[in-house]
Amino acid sequence: MANFYDLKHYIAHYINKGRCLVSEKGKITTFSERVYDRRGNYSEQFNHFIDRLLESGEFFHLYVEGDGYAFSDLIHSRFDLEYCVRCREPIPVPTSGALGPPACYLCPEFEPQQEAPVS
Repeated sequence: MANFYDLKHYIAHYINKGRCLVSEKGKITTFSERVYDRRGNYSEQFNHFIDRLLESGEFFHLYVEGDGYAFSDLIHSRFDLEYCVRCREPIPVPTSGALGPPACYLCPEFEPQQEAPVS
């Protein structure tokens, strides 16, 4: 199960790489300040950013740009946050279902498969 600390790490990682947060209604939330301080801890600004999102009630309805899992999905026992074997980025991995490699939609080189036209 992903806990809040793991979820915050996941969010910080992608925000630090320039991704934004998107709401289920399509609203985009960006953060343009430093995510980490000089010692590698979360910056005060980033902590305030997360706190403001939590206070707004919108936090659990957001997801990282390029991913389709809302934070409310990730915090439940259906997911673990692990690392992609290709890009070494943190990704959500379902804890049940068919076994196989997890799909990483956040890989820098990921290109969605195009469906073949039906003739």
